[in-house]
Amino acid sequence: MDTATRALICHWHLQFADPLYRLFSGEFLVGRLQDGRPTIRRDIVTGWVSEQTADRWKMPTRIKFASRLLACACSAGLVKGSRDPRTLQVPKVPDVALAYLLYLLREIDFAGTLLDNSYLKSVGLSGHELEARLRRLPAVRYQRQGDIIDMDWQFTDLAEWAAATVAPRNRLSDAEVA
Repeated sequence: MDTATRALICHWHLQFADPLYRLFSGEFLVGRLQDGRPTIRRDIVTGWVSEQTADRWKMPTRIKFASRLLACACSAGLVKGSRDPRTLQVPKVPDVALAYLLYLLREIDFAGTLLDNSYLKSVGLSGHELEARLRRLPAVRYQRQGDIIDMDWQFTDLAEWAAATVAPRNRLSDAEVA
């Protein structure tokens, strides 16, 4: 997989593992962009961390967490730069990354729906833009008529999708192994 796809997959897996990062990247940063506030500073994130953690953490821990949240968001392409003020941005999501996430979401329990969740929102995919992407996405057939949504999956699960989509490009030939 290309670097952008790997970065997004790491971002989504961090969201699955860390509820604070999921809230930060899937709601807080998204909300700032929607409200027309396209920049962020570490002190704002530190204040947000303080609101989320109440009195459980001392200030040095809050500052460290704010720095790490920003660093993770920067690695995922959600934040640009390492000096304040930092610019919020929506990363480009390659089709293979989007397909990976959809196949993964089919197999796990999460808050939201397949088309409305923090994972997709964190990378700017929602509403009509998401639907347009789904209509052209290989390995998934998406149709909508009014409130009725129909999705057909080319593969039964993430492992089968990966074996057909990702693994063939990464297999070493017999000559490379020898």
